[in-house]
Amino acid sequence: MAFWALAFGYAFSSLIQVLVPREVIARHLGRPGLKETGLAMLLGPASSSCSFAALSAGRALLEKGAALTPMMAFLFGATNLSPQVAALAWIFLGWQFALALVVGSVAHVGVMAAIVRLTYPKRLVEQAREDAGKAGERIGGMRDPAERLPDAWRKKLSSAEAWRRIGTTYGGEWRMVWIDLFFGFLIAGVVATLVPDAVFRSIFPSGLPEALLVVVHAFLGPVLALLTVIGSMGNGPLAAVLWENGVLFAGIIAFLYADFVVIPSFRINMTYYGGRFATYLAAVFTGSAVGAGILVHALFWTLGLIPEPTPGRVQELAQFKVDYVFFLNLAAIALTAVLIWLKCRSKRDEGSAAPRSDS
Repeated sequence: MAFWALAFGYAFSSLIQVLVPREVIARHLGRPGLKETGLAMLLGPASSSCSFAALSAGRALLEKGAALTPMMAFLFGATNLSPQVAALAWIFLGWQFALALVVGSVAHVGVMAAIVRLTYPKRLVEQAREDAGKAGERIGGMRDPAERLPDAWRKKLSSAEAWRRIGTTYGGEWRMVWIDLFFGFLIAGVVATLVPDAVFRSIFPSGLPEALLVVVHAFLGPVLALLTVIGSMGNGPLAAVLWENGVLFAGIIAFLYADFVVIPSFRINMTYYGGRFATYLAAVFTGSAVGAGILVHALFWTLGLIPEPTPGRVQELAQFKVDYVFFLNLAAIALTAVLIWLKCRSKRDEGSAAPRSDS
């Protein structure tokens, strides 16, 4: 049921990545001000919606002069403000959660900016910027899809090369996230089928005062995300299972926001910046996820927008039906076929353009 949302979302992400060069983004993110941080968050979808791949774009931005807070806001926007993540939240959890991800982004980035301002490690950031440049030279980085294309977006849209890159980027998006998606759905299915309710009750307590319970569940959300080892595109199904089993709204939001806390993200950051700065980033993202979960829970509770769990939601979505979703998936398959054809055409053109040695 979720394929159409992912396909259209990745198509949009690929289009934005080709239209918006990273150099342009970095140029506007050199100060840690409110304007720059807000712009970074909104420009996040110009990167990959896979949290692990977005880290590469974040490294490039830091190397090119982006300030720390806008860089982190960019990473957050790349995943949690991408349309496919919101669509998955809507499908598996309901529209209230999709709305909460968008509204809560302001709370998350606000808490994150406050933590960075209070704890800003100047020497560590300067060293991390230097390490980011060395890492880019060492591993080659991820090529900017907008590199060496016309500056004007209208010319890009009329360029055959730009459309080939859109197809290539689309294929790359799926290649980077399919394992994350596979294990996300697999873990959700296993947990929903085999793990008894008593396990969730032992991990997420219920016999505490309401206010304290919200704080505890919000804190445990990132802890559970760390243990699951899945990123932003795989945690939606598992979040639905947690919601069905009594985890509070604050815990679910904090869990969904904790995609840069998981072990693969930490290891990637260690490769780029070393252990100290990777630990600092993980700590800031954890604190901001917990804070945002609490603030969003309080806001939605005040507005009466926290929904009731729907038992069997994951199993229901696994059933085949001929409805509007079926036709949306057909349209997504057609779109995917076109973009993969563009990707294959790009490879074929590169092969034909390669010089041949004389026999």
